[in-house]
Amino acid sequence: MKKRILYFMLLFASLNSFAQSKATFSVVGNATNKESLQKNKRLDISKIKVENISNKPIYLVWETVSNTFPKEWDCSMCQHGACQIGIPKGSAFNKLNADQQGFIAIHVIPANKSGNGIVKFKIYDKANPSYAKILTFEVDVL
Repeated sequence: MKKRILYFMLLFASLNSFAQSKATFSVVGNATNKESLQKNKRLDISKIKVENISNKPIYLVWETVSNTFPKEWDCSMCQHGACQIGIPKGSAFNKLNADQQGFIAIHVIPANKSGNGIVKFKIYDKANPSYAKILTFEVDVL
């Protein structure tokens, strides 16, 4: 009897673990955007979309993993539901309903400063942080 109970507990734990790691969102298109612009121009928007592929609402969270943009560049970013000055450490999307898309986008004004930089964001479902994607923006200013 004890073996059966232990067996069912292990089975339940493994099924629960599998269910938690199942993807609830996907990247629409590429997870990396590469942009190139002249130093006297501006990057108005570079956007990477994600989509809720579950059958219930989700709340996506993101964190800045790395940012090598030159300090002279004027940068900002937007997420589904809000825009922010600069590249903050992290935030969360507004609710994404089933089949709804959201996004992370960056804006760059290089202020006549040539260079290149990469910013990477880790994105995951608040209810399922074990499944995450990295969204990458690479910018070259000539």
